Amino acid sequence: MTLIELLVVIGVIAVIIGITYRVLSQARERAHLVTCISNLRQLVLAVHMYEQDWGTVPIEHPRKTPEGLYGYVQQILFPTYVNDKSLFVCPDDPYLGRHPFIVLWRGEEWPISYGYYINHVTVREYGKGNPRLSPRSPIFDCGFHKREFQIDIIARYDGSIELAPRGLYKFIRPEFEEGIKHENDKIRL
Repeated sequence: MTLIELLVVIGVIAVIIGITYRVLSQARERAHLVTCISNLRQLVLAVHMYEQDWGTVPIEHPRKTPEGLYGYVQQILFPTYVNDKSLFVCPDDPYLGRHPFIVLWRGEEWPISYGYYINHVTVREYGKGNPRLSPRSPIFDCGFHKREFQIDIIARYDGSIELAPRGLYKFIRPEFEEGIKHENDKIRL
C-alpha cells in the first residue's frame, strides 16, 4: 500500500466512526429519556399509593435530626412505596442526584434528581392549608435532558407526562383543589 491509499483508508474509517458515534449517542439519549419518563410515572404511582394510605400526598418538610436531614420525598416514599432508590435518579443527571448537596440520614445517602413541588410552603401559600391537589397539578420535574432534546419533563398528579420547552418549568407551581375543605384536610405545619 502506498501512503496515499493508507491515508484514504484511515479517513474513511474516521468518517464511519464519527457517524456511528453520533447515532449511538442519540440512541443513548433516547434510552435515558424513556428511563426518566418511566421513573417519573412510577414515582407518581407511589405518591398515589401514599395518598391512599395516609389521606394526603407526601409533603416535604426537611428537618435536621441527630441522624441527619429527614423529610424529603425520597425518604418518605422509600422503602414502603418505592423499593429501588435508583428511581429517584435521572440517568442523564451528571451529578447522580447529589446536588446541590448530599442528603445524609443515618449515615446513608439519599440522592434525588427530580424536583418535587409539594412542600410545607406550597401547601400553606397556594393550597391555603388544603393538601388536595388538582388533577393537572405538577408534582415532579426533570431538567436534565437539555443537551440533546432541549426539553424539561413534567409529571402531573393525574399521571400524565409533559415534555415542555426548556425553562418553562420555572413558571409552574402546584395547583390545589378549592372549595373541598374537610376537618381532616387541614394539616399542621
